[in-house]
Amino acid sequence: MKLQGSAITTSVVVLVLAFLAIHFAVSGWSAASITSGIDATGRSSLILFSIAFIASSVHRLWRSPLTTWTLQNRRWIGLSFAGSHFIHLALILAISIGFPEPFLSEQSMGKWLFGGFGYAFVLLMAVTSTNAAQRWMGMKSWKRLHLVGSYWLWAQFVLTYVQHTKEGPKGFYLPFLVFTLLLLVIRLVGHRAQKTSLAGTALS
Repeated sequence: MKLQGSAITTSVVVLVLAFLAIHFAVSGWSAASITSGIDATGRSSLILFSIAFIASSVHRLWRSPLTTWTLQNRRWIGLSFAGSHFIHLALILAISIGFPEPFLSEQSMGKWLFGGFGYAFVLLMAVTSTNAAQRWMGMKSWKRLHLVGSYWLWAQFVLTYVQHTKEGPKGFYLPFLVFTLLLLVIRLVGHRAQKTSLAGTALS
């Protein structure tokens, strides 16, 4: 694939912003249109997060040019997720300021805190997505931050789609919930395959 490195992040952010520009040009600026934008960017963030979250596992289970490209560019796909998710945050702030009710009254303090920690992880993972940051932090600390952060964000997506599925329409949101749960299965299967391979190599 020709698209590599920072061009991936730039292209994704431009596409998300272009979609939103068209969306608001057609729908206008209202609580309903902002809510639609929040939902859309939430789904784009989920897709980008998912690719980065399972990139190494999928590559272990299914070697192909596509999975190799994904693994090689996982950092930039992760930064694309960060870009999408901060656009998502900007829309949340926009509706909170411009159309506070009933949006704010529907949000619990726990949701704000859980989401706030999620965005803190997104920021920390984004700013440490460099070789220099890895050297400065040490690989062990760097891996711990990105491991905890990725699982926190995965849990946040799961809880979000659990709530959406309860509120409905169930037929629309349930596939997103199932998809998000399957990500953990794929990741764990991939890690197990790696351990089995390493054990076989050690015994041979």
